[in-house]
Amino acid sequence: MASTLSIAYFANHDLLGVVSEEEYERFKSQLLQAFQEEWPDATVSVDDDEEVNVETGGITGQAELDVRGRIADIVNEVIGSGDWQEEEEEFYDEDDENDLGDIEEKDDY
Repeated sequence: MASTLSIAYFANHDLLGVVSEEEYERFKSQLLQAFQEEWPDATVSVDDDEEVNVETGGITGQAELDVRGRIADIVNEVIGSGDWQEEEEEFYDEDDENDLGDIEEKDDY
């Protein structure tokens, strides 16, 4: 009987820097989805912990090293995508960028 792959990923806020609780939850959700897409037959979870770490079950040796390497790649991809972040508000209107308002040109004669 073949054993089933299990992956438990433990994340914390420090991994992402200063983020809101909503952003952190979106990150964990996207990470879980990415793990499930990569290993659809595995038992996968993403939980909180004081330290970032990974626990795997059902594999050993080189296979475990390969899975752990792929997990690190997926985490970096999700972080790098930034899709979990709230959009930053712009402090100026791009349409007004070249508008000098009421400034008049003056001749320096």
